[in-house]
Amino acid sequence: MEKKTLQMVFATQGGSTMTISVNDPKANLTEEEVSTVMEELITLGVFTSTSGDPIAKKSAQIITQTTQEFTLA
Repeated sequence: MEKKTLQMVFATQGGSTMTISVNDPKANLTEEEVSTVMEELITLGVFTSTSGDPIAKKSAQIITQTTQEFTLA
């Protein structure tokens, strides 16, 4: 079984980082789309953290996790 997660990392007002994760991002997601969404999230101010609101994009990545299950007798 394969699981994908989009992780968007932001710099915060307090000098720390904040990560927002999205499970099962759409296929063929582009860097431009991710960048645009991150900018919108900063502008809208819908998220906050203990170190303040996100103020800048830091990084983004899609993490692919593969799980191999065993059938035990």
